[in-house]
Amino acid sequence: MSTVSVPSIPLSWLEALTPQGRLVTTIAGTGLILTADKTADGGARGRIEWNRAGFMRARHGTGYAPLPDGIWKDAESGLGDRQVASRYPLLYPPDAWDVMSMMELQCPGIEYRRGEADGLRTVWLLHPDGSWARASAAGFLDSPTVHEAGPQHLWSRLERIRDRLNREGALPLYGATAQISPDGETTLSRGNWKHTL
Repeated sequence: MSTVSVPSIPLSWLEALTPQGRLVTTIAGTGLILTADKTADGGARGRIEWNRAGFMRARHGTGYAPLPDGIWKDAESGLGDRQVASRYPLLYPPDAWDVMSMMELQCPGIEYRRGEADGLRTVWLLHPDGSWARASAAGFLDSPTVHEAGPQHLWSRLERIRDRLNREGALPLYGATAQISPDGETTLSRGNWKHTL
C-alpha cells in the first residue's frame, strides 16, 4: 500500500508483490484509488475503487518540475489566442474530483489556481507545456469569460469533460477495470472508454 501517488505503476512494485499479492495506490493528480492483485504472468488485475482519495505525488530530485518562465504572468492577465464565453458556471476542478481526475488523465501535470478580486472569481489552469486558461465570472451562475493559449486549449478540454458528465450522468473512471501488464503498462477501461497510463 503506497501513501504517495504515482503517474503509473512502477515495475519494481509489481516485482515486489508476492503471487496473488495486492497493490493499493492512488494515481497522481487524481482522486483515483487503484487496487490490483498480482496475476500469474507477473502483471496485475483490479479496478478503480468507488471511493476517492489522493496523496502527494512521488517525485525525483530536489523538487517538482517548475512551470515555464512567464506562464503565470501571461495567464494572470494576458488575452491568450482564444477568448470565449463558457457554457457552464465557473468550476474549480479540484472541488470536483471526477472532473479533475479525467483532466489529469487527458493532460497530466495541470496546476490549478483560483482567486477573487474586484468582484470577479477567477480560476486558472496551467500546464508545463506552456498552455494556460483563465476563466472569470462575477456571479455563481454566470458564464465565465475564458482566455486561453498554448498548444492545448485547457478550458475547452474541461468543457468537453463536463459535456460528457452532463450527457451520461457520470464519468467512466470509478469502477473501471485496471489491467497492469508485466512490464507495468496500466490500462483502465469501462464500457467503451479506455485509457492507458
